Amino acid sequence: MARKVQRTTAPEKRAMKKEWIESAAYLGAEKFEVAGALFHEDEHSMLEESIVKHKLTTYKGGM
Repeated sequence: MARKVQRTTAPEKRAMKKEWIESAAYLGAEKFEVAGALFHEDEHSMLEESIVKHKLTTYKGGM
């Protein structure tokens, strides 16, 4: 009998660079801020929400 594995956290949102830029309001930022934070990322790479938020905070001058 197989056991079901329960996740303790919700899966993290993943999206491409362009999708993150378009959803800047979701992140509480302007599109140009998200674009600047993700400038060095590949156009088609899938980015996790936590990574995007960290890069955005760093870009805005936070830690």
